[in-house]
Amino acid sequence: MEKIYEFPTDQALTPARRKVVEQHIERYAHLSPRPFSHSWDESEKGVLHFTADPIFAQVRFQSKKVELYAKAPLWARLLFTEKKKLQLKEQIESMLEKTGFVSPKKTKK
Repeated sequence: MEKIYEFPTDQALTPARRKVVEQHIERYAHLSPRPFSHSWDESEKGVLHFTADPIFAQVRFQSKKVELYAKAPLWARLLFTEKKKLQLKEQIESMLEKTGFVSPKKTKK
């Protein structure tokens, strides 16, 4: 597993926030271009596993940050362009805002 991103957060994972994350995933999973599955690691608190074949990833919720780890075959990593990395980062930041882990960014006037 390779650490892809780390995001500072304002809030820690709680049972209520975990439920909100679940709802967010259920609401948006259909947008994945590949079949998508997810599960919480019950032996390691605060770890969400998800698979969008051929990629396997973990989201690790810690008290002041969220870390994203992933592994994929070489051919898939070669297709993971800078543009796609930026899109993934923006999607995760959006999810963290919508689920209350971070305050929404203020727009510049």
